[in-house]
Amino acid sequence: MITQEHLAGFLLMHAGFRAEFGRLAEACRGPRDGEHEELLEEQLALLLEMLHAHHTHEDTTLWPKLVSHAPEAADALAELESEHAVLDPLVAAAADRATPLPERAPALRRLHELLNEHLDHEERTAVPLMLRHLTPDDIEADKRKATADFGRRRIPVVFGWLASSADPALLAASFADLPIVARLMFRLFWWPAYQRRFARLYGASTSLPAPLEP
Repeated sequence: MITQEHLAGFLLMHAGFRAEFGRLAEACRGPRDGEHEELLEEQLALLLEMLHAHHTHEDTTLWPKLVSHAPEAADALAELESEHAVLDPLVAAAADRATPLPERAPALRRLHELLNEHLDHEERTAVPLMLRHLTPDDIEADKRKATADFGRRRIPVVFGWLASSADPALLAASFADLPIVARLMFRLFWWPAYQRRFARLYGASTSLPAPLEP
């Protein structure tokens, strides 16, 4: 068995999805200029790629593992998998660069709404099963897979996005087991850089989350 703290990274990713698609839906309604539009496209592509990787891992690895331990949960987990398919047309519409961003904003808004409902369902249904049946080794394997999905060059942006989306307690729990060098790099370089990116994306500023201050 594991504890809630072991799932901090999983829940941090959920927090990132919950926040960012709503931000993008609003910003994509009216890009300021071509440079802003391209940055929004880049952020959207990153989010859609991370969402695809997250759902693929659940469908191909996580849900089957849970079913092997709890066969009685097979129908509930199949329902979660079917919700991924419901989201797919909205994901495709959001990703279609042949359509101008303002015309994709309604699909992004609907994706934001349905994805949040799905994540609520997932946390009600799957998280209790994960707590009962996963091991610390399972969690470590998932972390390695997630890091590979991020790609080394994109880790600063991904960490910044996640940090901009989580409450302080979840963020602190998620970052607690990072190597000290990674925490230092985040505080000194990655987070300040992401604050500038966030301002360019959304015309707003963010402040350094308290749990990550020195």
